[in-house]
Amino acid sequence: MEKTYQVARENAEYITAMRRDFHMHPEPSKEEFRTCERIVEELRGMGLEPRVVAVTGVVCDIRGDRPGKTIGLRADHDALSVQELNEVPYKSKLDGMMHACGHDGHAASLLGAARVLLACRDQIRGTVRLLFQPGEEIGYGAKAMIKEGCLEGVDATFAIHLASGIPTGQVDVAAGPKSAAASMFGYRLVGGPGHGASPHQGVDAGLCMSACVLNLQSVVSREFDPMEPLVLTVGKLNSGTRWNVIASEATFEGTVRTYNPKTFKKVPEAMDRIVNETAAAYRCQAERLFYEELTVPVVNPEQATARARRTVEKLLGESAVVSRPASAGGEDYSFMMEAVADSILCNMGSGNPDKDSCHPHHSGRFDIDEEALVNSAAMYAQYSIDFLSE
Repeated sequence: MEKTYQVARENAEYITAMRRDFHMHPEPSKEEFRTCERIVEELRGMGLEPRVVAVTGVVCDIRGDRPGKTIGLRADHDALSVQELNEVPYKSKLDGMMHACGHDGHAASLLGAARVLLACRDQIRGTVRLLFQPGEEIGYGAKAMIKEGCLEGVDATFAIHLASGIPTGQVDVAAGPKSAAASMFGYRLVGGPGHGASPHQGVDAGLCMSACVLNLQSVVSREFDPMEPLVLTVGKLNSGTRWNVIASEATFEGTVRTYNPKTFKKVPEAMDRIVNETAAAYRCQAERLFYEELTVPVVNPEQATARARRTVEKLLGESAVVSRPASAGGEDYSFMMEAVADSILCNMGSGNPDKDSCHPHHSGRFDIDEEALVNSAAMYAQYSIDFLSE
């Protein structure tokens, strides 16, 4: 058994306790003040010198006994505005807010990895930089931390995402695209008020919005290569004030997902054309309220993938290595990968039907098999040691 896994196992109770503490006290993106304070407190208790960046992010270096390169280990720690439906001792104490994506487990695992690395300091040839990142769910944190210099001098980065769709004990380690570029967009349509019984006297912005939502699907089906995955989803629609009044104004918001950066850049122009011309056909005025690129694609390079596979085999055996299809979900760690070429994201299995931890991410029933936390802590530590030993 690798020493990293042995030490992680010895710290299982600590890692689980930290995960439950974070889970009971979820905080929204950019407001993770208590979480940030707890992380700093724990790291200082280990004799380390953390510093706060990007308001609620934390950076902390662990230097080995010998000089060498630097690797950054990233874990996010923001929660979601989701009502928890689980009746567990560590249930969220904040109504309408929960860790429904596993970020509590990411932060706890990285704290566990810090303990493992300190116990294995003689194996560290260089520096391991711990990157506790805020605001992943809104595509804020990675860019903010990069802007404040958290990747200066970093030669490689590594991140883990817990995955309820993968059995505990397996790790998805695959080269190529793993998650999509993601955007957030919004449009406003303006028509004219009128009585529901006399629609000809008004200009129906709600009807126009409905047409825009339908017509936008032609962007996917008719304007881009069908062999290139592309998703355009309108998830929020708002119009009208009363059941018998013509809606004079409407707004709608949505997201675009793709693995192709060139496609990602071209979609907004096509969307604007369709919305503007549809609005004109319905006698409305259209305005794009925003189009924000939240993430770029996560693409795992071959060399880092091969290294990560060897690490998983050391810790959990050859059968633990699996390869799953790419996800259309967005991940802002992609900006760190864009900044540091030798970077990889691995999906750590945390699904266990016996522990009711196979519910989808962002669901009020989401939970993790806490056995996965030991695997994650060991993986963070061992991968960094393996990279620095090359």
